[in-house]
Amino acid sequence: MAAQARDLEKRFNNVADVFSHAGDAFTSAGETLTKSVTAPLVAVGTAAIKFSSDSQDAFQQFAAATGTATDEMGKYKDMINNVYKDNFGESINDVAEAMATVNQNMSYLDDSALQRCTEYAYTLSDTFGYDVAESTRAANSLIRNFGIEANEAFNLIVQGSQNGLDFSGELLDSINEYAPQFKKMGMSADEMFSVFVNGAQNGAFNLDKIGDAVKENAIRAIDCSDTTAEGFKALGLDATETAKKFAAGGEAADEAFNQVIVGLSAMEDPIERNTAGVNLFGTMWEDLGPEVVMSL
Repeated sequence: MAAQARDLEKRFNNVADVFSHAGDAFTSAGETLTKSVTAPLVAVGTAAIKFSSDSQDAFQQFAAATGTATDEMGKYKDMINNVYKDNFGESINDVAEAMATVNQNMSYLDDSALQRCTEYAYTLSDTFGYDVAESTRAANSLIRNFGIEANEAFNLIVQGSQNGLDFSGELLDSINEYAPQFKKMGMSADEMFSVFVNGAQNGAFNLDKIGDAVKENAIRAIDCSDTTAEGFKALGLDATETAKKFAAGGEAADEAFNQVIVGLSAMEDPIERNTAGVNLFGTMWEDLGPEVVMSL
């Protein structure tokens, strides 16, 4: 019965108006939907009244979770109803809870973006099984670290998932953990995903290790240790200047990282390359292997 009420409700353009004029609405529904509604009209009306009650509970739930003032609730009611009418969520309460989560994780969104991002998060949930809280935290990390738009952040997550990046169940966690490291290395969001894809396609056994390799190199590159200096020298790089590039971040760090990868790939003696790799990537070189690291 609840499903029938929901289907009926979705035929109306304005949910609030429907339930404030329930008698008129259901008279109209009885006249226009007789062939498609098999349940008695009074039963549908009872279910719809319950929906109205559930809606009020949902709105109160959203207001409590977000600290929204009563006089500001109108626009959020419309957005919650719109998301539900677009066939997202198991119930109106579920939509209110999801939108509250999006609002908490991405508090800078304007009203229209909040509705769109709630629907983006539902799409990720329906398609890939991602929890709304986890996907919006990951999208927020991409937005804040790389300065991209919300739709691009969600698109990158979709594309990454379609390219098999969640093969070890760590895509969203890896985005959250390593986006700051990739930013520090001067890489863009696209470049971070490219590094993930290259590593995964060349044999990395989990995504976390790929991010950790970049992080480990970033740490070692500026630690001024003898082993790091030896690693740079083995690649024909000036240790002091290369360390300065890594420390500067941005494009300089990105250039230095590429020089390291190219330098390792150009070494012909596998023993010397292995020594340099360990000096610059530590255990990540050993865990991932030369082929994976050099593919980054």
